[in-house]
Amino acid sequence: MPVVLQSSRFSIFFFLSCSSWGDFLLDVIPGLVFSTAKEDVALRTSIPRKLLMQVDIAGSTEKLSSILRMLADRLENTGELRASDMRKDFIMNRLPPCLGCNSDSLTPGGKLPKLDSKIRLQFRDHAVITVEPDQDNSDDVRKEMVYVYHSLRNRRETHMMGTEDDDTASMEGAAQQTPHGLRFPLSYLDALKQIWSGSTVCVKELQLTSAEEKENLALALWTECLIEVF
Repeated sequence: MPVVLQSSRFSIFFFLSCSSWGDFLLDVIPGLVFSTAKEDVALRTSIPRKLLMQVDIAGSTEKLSSILRMLADRLENTGELRASDMRKDFIMNRLPPCLGCNSDSLTPGGKLPKLDSKIRLQFRDHAVITVEPDQDNSDDVRKEMVYVYHSLRNRRETHMMGTEDDDTASMEGAAQQTPHGLRFPLSYLDALKQIWSGSTVCVKELQLTSAEEKENLALALWTECLIEVF
């Protein structure tokens, strides 16, 4: 029983400490600034050279307030909001689907998706789409990529388990974990949204340029057991 109680405490702590509106703002604001800076020269303008050396930088509050209002206007007008870290944390700490003794759905099998195949998303509650800077690109200017993260390979037997002594190690290690998933070019986003709509879609009707891209996307999702093939 002590293990069960410990697990409950950790779960509640994780939820309360990582699921506030403040945490959500910290997650989405960097992405909003990143995407806006590509289009608005105001965010790419150099700050005064001596600003960071001043004891009191209160003089910059008017400029910052103006930028924040501009970001708020952009958000209201475009509806563009991208969260990644909280989604990754959620998926990384989520239990895999409960399938009982039938775990075949978590193993690739059956026919491969072809151009004429019909596919449908499965385990929608266990997979998320995020748009974020390319994690494998060390260049100063990183292009945005689409990431699909899922919890299908999370281990149920070790979920939120541990002893009181390794609480700290577990929490510190969580930040170093990487969720399971896939990476695609940004041009794949609309096709992924088609699949995430929940309806059955024909591979050849995916919103991608070439037949090869359409088949590659379907095959990648099938390999991760994220789609059914008909």
